Amino acid sequence: MDPYVVSFRKYRPNTFESVVGQEHVTNTLKNAILNNQLSQAYLFTGPRGVGKTTCARILAKVMNMEDPIQAIQDGSYATSDLDVSLNIFELDAASRNSVDDIRELIEQVRYVPQSGKKIYIIDEVHMLSTAAFNAFLKTLEEPPKYAIFILATTEKHKILPTILSRCQIFNFRSEE
Repeated sequence: MDPYVVSFRKYRPNTFESVVGQEHVTNTLKNAILNNQLSQAYLFTGPRGVGKTTCARILAKVMNMEDPIQAIQDGSYATSDLDVSLNIFELDAASRNSVDDIRELIEQVRYVPQSGKKIYIIDEVHMLSTAAFNAFLKTLEEPPKYAIFILATTEKHKILPTILSRCQIFNFRSEE
């Protein structure tokens, strides 16, 4: 008998095409990959349950493929299990929101990956303290070429303007 898996984990989309209602975001991300024009920092913002973290994980998986452009073109990223890559780091800022937590992240950023890119997904980023945002700012301003930051939040208005100005912002919509 298979172990019980919570439905949102079992049915979480694993391709850009399977994310419902966010075609404006997924098409833009796919085009950025195909044209090799990825930003160093993204902010995914919108209400709960619209696919912000899911899209961040899919983007991270694609960017760690050997050939991201080919993976998007032929759809091979759909069957990849790279979402458990050692180059993908997730930080839940709701529970790890101090300066020390950000310093630990900054220390990790300094180490060059053996292959691919290092992707940092910071979920609920609006929960970071002001001091933590300020500690993170220098790394966000001048990230190493191998690092991509994806910040996700439900409350964009709580993020410092200096952080917002360094990110490419994607507004996720709810289907109501």
